[in-house]
Amino acid sequence: MLTLVNSTDANNEIVPEPHGLYRLHLKPNTQMAIETKPVFGANITLHSSVLKHDNFVATPDNILGWLDHGGLSYFAVKTETTSSDSDDKSVILPSQFLKAEGGILRVTSPTRIYLISKTPIDINKHGLCLFTPVR
Repeated sequence: MLTLVNSTDANNEIVPEPHGLYRLHLKPNTQMAIETKPVFGANITLHSSVLKHDNFVATPDNILGWLDHGGLSYFAVKTETTSSDSDDKSVILPSQFLKAEGGILRVTSPTRIYLISKTPIDINKHGLCLFTPVR
């Protein structure tokens, strides 16, 4: 037996899901290290494997690094804007995208990361990466 399919509810439009592109900065005077384990005296230790690839998707079970007692306070997140949306002055908190449970730095949800700097000097000057949540 054949059945008829009602195609009146078909969605023929493809609309891209809105998402943001953000830049992750370190605040001034933050002591940073790049290693495979936490470094004593560093506020932030980035896991060296994070800097091996130009872009990747990080999931909440990946360890991006380690933080001292200051936690996420060493980070600042800014929206990457174009001229059309430069009026957006909303405050973006690092905790919207990152978590630091037990001093371990992770993302809160799957996140596409595009590294823009790989050395401590460049990271402090330009920021670590651009990123966007993957939904």
